[in-house]
Amino acid sequence: MADFPYAAVPNKLSKLLKKIQKVGMPTKADTSWLKTHGFRSSNDPSALRVLEFIGFIDSTKQPTDKWKNYRHKAKSNSVLGAAIKQGYSVLYEDFPDAHQSSDDDLKDFFRVHSTAGEQAISRTVKTFQTLCSMADFTALSANGAGIGDSGNGISSGAVAPLVTQPQNVESPTPTLHIDFQVHIAADAPPEQIDQIFESMAKHLYGKTAE
Repeated sequence: MADFPYAAVPNKLSKLLKKIQKVGMPTKADTSWLKTHGFRSSNDPSALRVLEFIGFIDSTKQPTDKWKNYRHKAKSNSVLGAAIKQGYSVLYEDFPDAHQSSDDDLKDFFRVHSTAGEQAISRTVKTFQTLCSMADFTALSANGAGIGDSGNGISSGAVAPLVTQPQNVESPTPTLHIDFQVHIAADAPPEQIDQIFESMAKHLYGKTAE
């Protein structure tokens, strides 16, 4: 049974996440990078395991697209929310609104799903809550992924057609109304979003970008 990672000093996660938005994107987020930006305590590297757990860095400590997209301040909170739900997917299977769960519920869950002792469990809960305090979950679907998340960050789909009542009672032909929805993930890059709307304009209205 794999234990959930935690920051030895959970409150420092907030400072680290803010630092990600302010400094340049590194080629490698390792202990040396932490020290360069003021995180010199022997406890600070534990935060890197948390960043890897939520997908901000990979196993080689290289920043991922989630790290890159988090630097976009207008959508950073939603990017973090999606990353949390993905990293803690097992938790969200039991508690769909885990970010609103009580300390006791979270502790009970982590006790069952880890071999850690009580002190580590408390830090695991605090780590999760600290991450959640900086995240936005309102734009996410109930299953924990970003809305429309399909691997590439974007998906589209049409809802079931709605057949309305005839507008003219003398006409036997009903009116057909179709709604088309495009779901865009919180961490989708701006270029990808522009491409979607350009494609819609082209195919639905015959317009092309000038």
